[in-house]
Amino acid sequence: MSKASDTRSLSDIAARLKAIDIAMLVTKTGEEGAIAARPMSNNKDVSREDGTTFHFATDDGRIDDDLKRSDQCGATYTEGEFYCAVQGTGTLHRDRAKLEKHWVPDLEAWFEDGLDTDGLILIEVTPRRIDWWDGREQGAFTP
Repeated sequence: MSKASDTRSLSDIAARLKAIDIAMLVTKTGEEGAIAARPMSNNKDVSREDGTTFHFATDDGRIDDDLKRSDQCGATYTEGEFYCAVQGTGTLHRDRAKLEKHWVPDLEAWFEDGLDTDGLILIEVTPRRIDWWDGREQGAFTP
């Protein structure tokens, strides 16, 4: 990703996203491609290199079907006067080794069988564009 602002690095923005934790993850849904959003934790798992985030869910909800139909997705974050919009692609992972790599113990509050939860999936959101605003400062990063 290239830097489009002289005030913050992508690593700075990724650190902010990691600290916020909860995002509204947005997908296209249904045959008509309507917009659907739901709160998702990034479990403080954010790549400082490119802003990629990782989110756990189960495959019995709409998000699994949405990302199978279209990998286009986004996430929005806010804290105080900081706002961030991520546009990117979502990849579904079911591989046990990949899930183990990104698992954190706090997730057991949501998935009581841990990594053995039926239908457990990992959603990897790879940014294609990140726009941010912080008070009077703003910037964007693109591939």
